[in-house]
Amino acid sequence: MKKVELFLQPSSSEQKDFLNLLELTAKVHGEKKETSQKNEKFLWDERFFQLENSKLWKSLDSEKQTSVLRSMTESILREAYFIETAGMSYAAKMNMTSLTKEERQFFCFVAEEEAKHLRLVESLFDFDKSNSRIPSFSLLIGDIIQDATRVSHLLLIQILLEGWGLNYYKSLAKETLSEKVSLAFKSILKDEIRHHSAGVILFTKDKQELLRESKNKQELLNYIEQICKMIQIGPYTLVSEMFKFLPRPTRDDLIRFLQETDAVKTTTQKLQLIDDLVSKALSSEIMIEMREKKIFAPLQVESMASLLFESIPEIFQLEKD
Repeated sequence: MKKVELFLQPSSSEQKDFLNLLELTAKVHGEKKETSQKNEKFLWDERFFQLENSKLWKSLDSEKQTSVLRSMTESILREAYFIETAGMSYAAKMNMTSLTKEERQFFCFVAEEEAKHLRLVESLFDFDKSNSRIPSFSLLIGDIIQDATRVSHLLLIQILLEGWGLNYYKSLAKETLSEKVSLAFKSILKDEIRHHSAGVILFTKDKQELLRESKNKQELLNYIEQICKMIQIGPYTLVSEMFKFLPRPTRDDLIRFLQETDAVKTTTQKLQLIDDLVSKALSSEIMIEMREKKIFAPLQVESMASLLFESIPEIFQLEKD
């Protein structure tokens, strides 16, 4: 499967006959067509992003604050959109690599549910869905789907990432300002619980045989390390949105912002969740190896700031010059 096939562009409006047939098929499956909400300014407020104690946040006028929260809303839903898009491709790949008739049947149902989730996310807000805006986390998921072995698929997608999604979507549903958004994510959660459970069952059944080959074990370790590095860097998108309003931002400004928003604490909690999910599936020997490499260890605020500073040159270019 080529990577381009994981994130396909939408059909053009000229393909009316097929689009009408798609809507008819969706209707047969109990899905009605809904248009994106365009009147909402944002769906999560400053408390969700832990901005209430930030001096930089308080220094922004209401228009700039709204701009940040709208951009962060779009970022959250864009990532959910591309994750659900990847989920359809994942279900298709697992369909073809299933070991039994019942597995294949299960992943056919998963594909339908992922398509339903995608439609739900699309209906929540008006945001840019072009492939030029695919988040890096979604691209990593695409790499795993395209290149990894079955054992990595089961552990990384269904146990780790689906388990992560259960926690994250639950917080999105709880903290949103919109009842419609809350109901949508609660609906998605009901399906994801089953997807996660299936991953645990199938991985437990096959893991001893699949992990005998050292290359399978190394593949798992490499992908888990990549996922953790993306978390360790901290609130990349939030920093990008906030600091574009600050003239000549410095590394000290960034350190202060990370301290005021509890970035290290939040990152620590995320890495601990990854550790917990993985440790339930893998042997203590493999977990010891990962912990010795400090894969799940958070960065201190100074190191996190340095990584962010280097990763967003368009914002922090002035001090470098």
